[in-house]
Amino acid sequence: MYEKILIKNGFTLKEAKVYLSILEYGQATMSMIARKTQLERPTVYDIVSRLENKGFASTLKTKGIKQVTVTPPNLIIESIKNSLNQAEKILPDLMEMAYRSPIKPRIKFYEGMKGMKQVLSEYSLSHEETYVFSDYSTYPKEVLQFIYREIIPERIRRNSPTQMLIVNNPQHIDVKKNEKKYHQEHRLVNFPDGKGLENLEILLWENKIGFLSFGNNEMFGMIIESKSIYQMLKNIHALIWQNADKL
Repeated sequence: MYEKILIKNGFTLKEAKVYLSILEYGQATMSMIARKTQLERPTVYDIVSRLENKGFASTLKTKGIKQVTVTPPNLIIESIKNSLNQAEKILPDLMEMAYRSPIKPRIKFYEGMKGMKQVLSEYSLSHEETYVFSDYSTYPKEVLQFIYREIIPERIRRNSPTQMLIVNNPQHIDVKKNEKKYHQEHRLVNFPDGKGLENLEILLWENKIGFLSFGNNEMFGMIIESKSIYQMLKNIHALIWQNADKL
């Protein structure tokens, strides 16, 4: 158990074995460590040297014999805590560095019904015009209720208009009366195979692309943040929009 904990905190298996054997002895010679760990003496010398470099061990000679002691566990734990605190302080800068490249998209994945709501919540915060590919008839009831209860009121508050390309379906006729109220405009798309979007919705806003999947075995939400992908899909939306029928 102790070896596993040390390994999770930066020790190799052999380093953990050597450290624990010295800790148990209090002070040990290379021969004592080799017997305890069943490692060859050259290997023990190498590992002790590595532990010294990490600040976890120190050696001294007594009557010409090299003795090894180790740093007390409480000091090692304190060192790990300090390293963790330093890592947490620089984490925002490291994340910004990781995503600084314009050709590297950020991707966030959310599972289940909760994941779809998370994507919709982020989408609703846009202050700019948004663009959507949708099919209301395939929405799970819980998601649709969430949209009317949380998302639409937030979009109205932010005065964020939406251009919605929806599948030509009789169930969509009722949304016409609320277009102005909800800051939406709809246009109809006829799919050749009549299948529509296959339980999928795509949302475009502020260089982000949101995907909602409603399939029974594929229920998730995903956000890709990429200026180039966003612009491409926005152009596709605009091209279809120009040739689509008004609701």
